[in-house]
Amino acid sequence: MKAVTLTQARVILTQAMAAPRSGPERRVAIAVVDAGGHLLALEREEDAPALLAHIAQAKAQTCISYGKPTKTMMALAEEFPIWFDGISRVSMDRMGLPLIATKGGVFMRDPAGNTVGAVGVAGEAGEYDEALAIAGIHVSYTTLTLPTNRETPSVVT
Repeated sequence: MKAVTLTQARVILTQAMAAPRSGPERRVAIAVVDAGGHLLALEREEDAPALLAHIAQAKAQTCISYGKPTKTMMALAEEFPIWFDGISRVSMDRMGLPLIATKGGVFMRDPAGNTVGAVGVAGEAGEYDEALAIAGIHVSYTTLTLPTNRETPSVVT
């Protein structure tokens, strides 16, 4: 499979929105990008702050642009803050993309290990953002027929 499809992206959004949260008052935004980091689908709940949509997209794009899930970026930013500040500036200056260093940006890979896209979730605590993304990814791959095979993809968190 070369990239996540729009149909799969819509399933990811639906299933991630339906996954358990820390409380009924929590509102989120979810973004799905393809293997090139281009936005395929975005959903923000009505009561969610508008900024969450941009944060969710940035989380997904961080995965693609730097090649690491945002949880890993968070660990790197904590361990090497000057380095992270530098690459964040380069990313913004050269690519126009912020790098996000918090949980909630998750890779999608096909069974062969190729990156097919990423999901970003914002609005919950980081652990829940990540869990919502993973829930959507897993359901999308078990309920849809994949173009090349029916194996479960790997999720890189």
